[in-house]
Amino acid sequence: MSSSVASELSRRLAQDAEAVCRYYLSNGRRHGRYWIVGDVRNTPGRSLFVRLTGPESGKGAAGHWTDYVAPRVMLRICDWARFHQRLIAPTQHNVSAMQEVA
Repeated sequence: MSSSVASELSRRLAQDAEAVCRYYLSNGRRHGRYWIVGDVRNTPGRSLFVRLTGPESGKGAAGHWTDYVAPRVMLRICDWARFHQRLIAPTQHNVSAMQEVA
């Protein structure tokens, strides 16, 4: 698929983002300017946000999506580590990075 065909397809899907979400992410719901669902596999929940309105491209464009599960998991690890006063080696770097942000 050429990049111009992919760009056109993306533009058309974004124009009707809510209908696309209702069909493919039917376990979600509209909340203001966003469609909220658990994940791209249509799991019920509130982690994946799809912007329903906005410009055709650039910041805030319709059809752009964000999955917030990773930051939530890292915050839980950080809270656990603070509570237990110890760190597991694989998470030590990530927890210290999260503390710098907080």
